[in-house]
Amino acid sequence: MAKVKAKEKEFRTKSGLVITDEVADRLADEVETEEEYEWTTKRPVGRPSLDGSGTSPRVEFRVPRELYDAAAGRAIAEERTVSAVAREALEKYLAG
Repeated sequence: MAKVKAKEKEFRTKSGLVITDEVADRLADEVETEEEYEWTTKRPVGRPSLDGSGTSPRVEFRVPRELYDAAAGRAIAEERTVSAVAREALEKYLAG
C-alpha cells in the first residue's frame, strides 16, 4: 500500500489533483500493470506542427534592426506574427 506522508504541504499533480493515500494506491496499481494509461502515455509538448507532420523545425537568425522593424510593422498591419511574415518571405524567395 502506498502511503503519502502528510506534512505541512499537500502534494498535487500538475492538474491540481490532491494526492491522497487512495489516489497513490490507484496510481501504484496502474504502474504495476502492463496496460498503458492516459497519464503514462507521451504527450507532445510545445506548439502544434505547422504542416501536421508532428514537428516543425525551428529556424533562428539575426537581422538588422531596420529589417525587423519593417517586418514587425507589416505583421501589425496585417494582424499576423513576425514569424508568419518571415515564413511567407522565405517561401516566396525559395519559390524563385
